[in-house]
Amino acid sequence: MKKKYLNTSGIQPVRQLFAGVISRSDGVTPDSECSLIEQYRRLILELNQSIDKLDRVISINTYITNSLEKTEVLERILQQTRDLLNCERSSMLLVDKDDSLLKFAVLSREEEAGMLKGTGLRKGEGIAGSVWANGTPLIVSDPAADPRFSNKADVRSNVVTNSIIAVPLSVDDEIIGVIEGINKRNGQFDAFDLRIMQYISTQSAIAIKNAELYNMAIRDGMTRLYIHKYFRERLSEEFERCRRFNRGLSLVMADIDFFKKFNDDYGHQAGDAVICAVADCIRTTCRAADIPCRYGGEEFAVILPETGASDAAAFAERLRQRIEAMPVVFSEESFKVTVSVGVASYPESNPADVIEMIDLADKALYESKGAGRNRVTSS
Repeated sequence: MKKKYLNTSGIQPVRQLFAGVISRSDGVTPDSECSLIEQYRRLILELNQSIDKLDRVISINTYITNSLEKTEVLERILQQTRDLLNCERSSMLLVDKDDSLLKFAVLSREEEAGMLKGTGLRKGEGIAGSVWANGTPLIVSDPAADPRFSNKADVRSNVVTNSIIAVPLSVDDEIIGVIEGINKRNGQFDAFDLRIMQYISTQSAIAIKNAELYNMAIRDGMTRLYIHKYFRERLSEEFERCRRFNRGLSLVMADIDFFKKFNDDYGHQAGDAVICAVADCIRTTCRAADIPCRYGGEEFAVILPETGASDAAAFAERLRQRIEAMPVVFSEESFKVTVSVGVASYPESNPADVIEMIDLADKALYESKGAGRNRVTSS
């Protein structure tokens, strides 16, 4: 949105108007005229600042409606929050139901993410923990003097919290997290900041809910890997992108060896346990940019953006070794699992399109099967 600022050149006509009024008024001095003009200048400045804040609020809302990538949306929200509140940093903590802890999920400063990874607050611990427990927003102007304050995050990130504003994140009347602004640059957080934070909190909750619904729609219910339809869409996107910008792209396809035997000898529940264990291993072996998918049945696919043939082969071999070394335990039985893997890469494998790239990776996989299984073959 193009920002519309008032033109301060309008001050001169107003000054002339003031001069006319002053000339017709008793007891008005030139100093009074200067004072009125200065007030006008301040009003223009405050109005322009308000317009800028409104632009940022609209930007947050627009971005939420145009993206379903949870982390990306929340990072953008926090950046705008920091600017809107004119504070040094902002953070979002989400409730981890498994650990019953409030954990740092997204931070406006990327360098602090690693320092605070895994840091959790119990319900009622610290300012954020208090907001989680009570569901009430808090503004704390002197954290060091507040008995609710915890310096756990300060110690780990090597910062000092001088002021803080914290608001609960709620979805369907359940508090799922807390959003914070830290260290107001000029003055203290006030009631206006609180209204802004409450609006941002509402929008953030909507973003989280939308992202979770979308995430459920594109992931396999059993393995939590991406479904086949999503795999096709993303591979097409990445293929077009790598051709347009002359970047590398690789596709790894893996199939569990002798999978039918697990089902026949131990039952389908054992087979499901094997599939889930392999899926977990694939997920933990992938980078954040990689796209692990369940291709179908006991077959998996991993899209590797910005990855050439040699790096893709190394990834595939690392994955094969990890799966081979991984014990799968079901009903007090321990199974050894192996996979056969095929790799196709652009431009090295020279696929004409997405269909041919899948076909090349699939043929390489079956070459691995034919050569004795538990191995990697590149097309």
